[in-house]
Amino acid sequence: MITHAFEALAKSEREAFGSPDHPVLIVRHPIGTIKLEEVNRQAETVIDKLIEILIEPERKANVA
Repeated sequence: MITHAFEALAKSEREAFGSPDHPVLIVRHPIGTIKLEEVNRQAETVIDKLIEILIEPERKANVA
């Protein structure tokens, strides 16, 4: 899981490690400087995608 500001880095890292289809969950940036309540709201919007990635990672690459 990364923020959209690091999407290009995630892509290059996946390719560098030979796993270009490795799933990545991309969330809005920033998360480190916002209030906990906002982090929780953002988490609620992506929790289902995260569960899908964990259960069937090969089918959920590049989830945004």
